[in-house]
Amino acid sequence: MGVSLISVILVVPFGINNILQGRTLLGLMCVAITLLCIITAWFCYHGKYFLSISVLGLAPMITFAIALAVYRQGDVASYWVFAGVLSLYFILPEKQAWGANVLFLAINLPVSWYVLEQASFIRLFAVLIGVSFYASYSIREINKQHALLKEQVARDPLTGLYNRSLLRSSLEQAINVNRRTDIPVSLLMLDIDDFKLVNDQLGHDVGDSSLKAIGYALHSYFRDSDMVFRVGGEEFLVLLYNSNKANSTIIAEKLRKKIEKQSLIPDRNLTVSIGVSELKSEMGWEAWMKRCDNNLYLAKSRGRNRVVS
Repeated sequence: MGVSLISVILVVPFGINNILQGRTLLGLMCVAITLLCIITAWFCYHGKYFLSISVLGLAPMITFAIALAVYRQGDVASYWVFAGVLSLYFILPEKQAWGANVLFLAINLPVSWYVLEQASFIRLFAVLIGVSFYASYSIREINKQHALLKEQVARDPLTGLYNRSLLRSSLEQAINVNRRTDIPVSLLMLDIDDFKLVNDQLGHDVGDSSLKAIGYALHSYFRDSDMVFRVGGEEFLVLLYNSNKANSTIIAEKLRKKIEKQSLIPDRNLTVSIGVSELKSEMGWEAWMKRCDNNLYLAKSRGRNRVVS
């Protein structure tokens, strides 16, 4: 929205000037760019974004308007090519911006070569290629960092499992998949038994080690299509796709036995209590989690180290 509004402020005076100077076609192209920017800003204000407006409207209009300006006005308009290239990377996703940049260069460089003096063209060519390269490289690095930050925010730093930030959206997505396809989905909620004693008797460093060990065991045990979350201090939740109550109970029981048999920390074995809940048609994500949490509570109240579904 900010880019669109700034573009309107920059382009409107030149559009008016072009019309007053008799460059009607160029003026109308500026008006078209202004209208498209206003439409984009309006949609952004209402929380929407339509890529087609930028790909099929703004990007080609900017490309041809600048080419026409350079053709009609020569050196005076050649400065716009740099703003044009940068604008493509602000209004388009990386791949589309790269393609639009190639088209921009393919059209504007021949026009500039035809209109400008050789020395001016060589300078424009060198700077324009440099601007294109650095804009492309910068956006790629920004996207990499953005993806890395999203991954870090979504992961628990101790166990490497997903944290609560993705929990609601993941459960809602699973509910939508279930209602569209009728594929069963289930939750496992597990809690490390007597974890407070581990911290009190062996120290918090051993407690952290046990959480890491449980996290690794969960990550290696489940499929890539499943999602494993750390939702509390020693509490974990697993979202199982294509798994009904009976199958999920079997999976949970095998997991419980596997953890019980492993020596995850020195001098004692860890055990877990697990609650299981299959999604029912009337459930929202909160009711689904609540049912699973209740089953976990029953597992712990019945003596721990067991599965209740």
